Amino acid sequence: MALPDQTPKLPKWPFLLGDAALLGAAWLIAERAPRPLAGNAIAAIVVCATVAALAGVLPFLSDYARKQDEALDERQRSLEALGRTVVTAAEQIGITAVGFQEITGLAQKSLRQAEELSIRFQDEIPALQGRLDELDAKTAALKAAAAKLSALPAPKPARHAPPPAESKPASEPLPPASEPEAAPPAPLPAPPPLPEPEISQPVPSAPPEPAPVKKRAPRKAPAPPEPALPLALDPTPSESDFSRIAPEDAAEPAVSADGATRLLVTAYIGIGNRLFIRGEGPGLDWNKGVPLQFVSIGKWSWETADATAPVSFKLYKNDETECAALGARRLEPGRQQEITASF
Repeated sequence: MALPDQTPKLPKWPFLLGDAALLGAAWLIAERAPRPLAGNAIAAIVVCATVAALAGVLPFLSDYARKQDEALDERQRSLEALGRTVVTAAEQIGITAVGFQEITGLAQKSLRQAEELSIRFQDEIPALQGRLDELDAKTAALKAAAAKLSALPAPKPARHAPPPAESKPASEPLPPASEPEAAPPAPLPAPPPLPEPEISQPVPSAPPEPAPVKKRAPRKAPAPPEPALPLALDPTPSESDFSRIAPEDAAEPAVSADGATRLLVTAYIGIGNRLFIRGEGPGLDWNKGVPLQFVSIGKWSWETADATAPVSFKLYKNDETECAALGARRLEPGRQQEITASF
């Protein structure tokens, strides 16, 4: 951008016009004066020529002086700008020097802390070495104990002992013990030969009675599953869908600050999936969902400023899978509610 001139320009045309007029007057005087020229005529011609020369040179001298002043002003402005630049650079250098001093102080402080940490580590090394030696000694002892245990012979399997006889009630009589046969009487003279006595065999003890087995109650056959009801083609919820919502599941809605009806949903449905809302309200329909706005990971939002009546809605994953855990919900106009949806 060109700077405006500080001094006005001197027009040249009046001087050039006067120069031409003076030269013309000198020519007329020389042409009309009698010959030889008188002194008055010569003096008039010299005066006219001198004044014409001065009038022709004066505007050029003025123009040169003006240009010289402009050059001086431009140089002065350049020097002032250079001075401001030098001052700004000096300030920046001062700020940088202060920053370097702070960095130097922080570096020295960090160096001192590193030296203190190295000293602490050196002090802690003997204690750590002692702990490592203790752990090595305990490990060696455990290995020796394991070696001793592995060197012991394997225990022999115990023979199957006969099951102990169960105690019988006092009312049950004990079996009679086997009695040895009586010795034969003294032989009489010429007695007939007696038969050889049979060796009595011990009467085996009665086998133990088995413990009474408790009879288990017969298991009830599982009830047949209820037949699944066919899906209704009309997704519009009935009043029972709203009444089956548990009070503890429904968060208390709060009044929104800007007066908009807002729904905030927490749902982790995986990367690439989207959350849709269907219902009855401004811009909502029970047959086609409207995508919720993605806020952050697991956070979705829907809002409207045109709600004048309670908004009924359901949430769908990818506009296909309904959130059965929530079912149908209602949101009062001018309020905001936070819910959690799980699929």
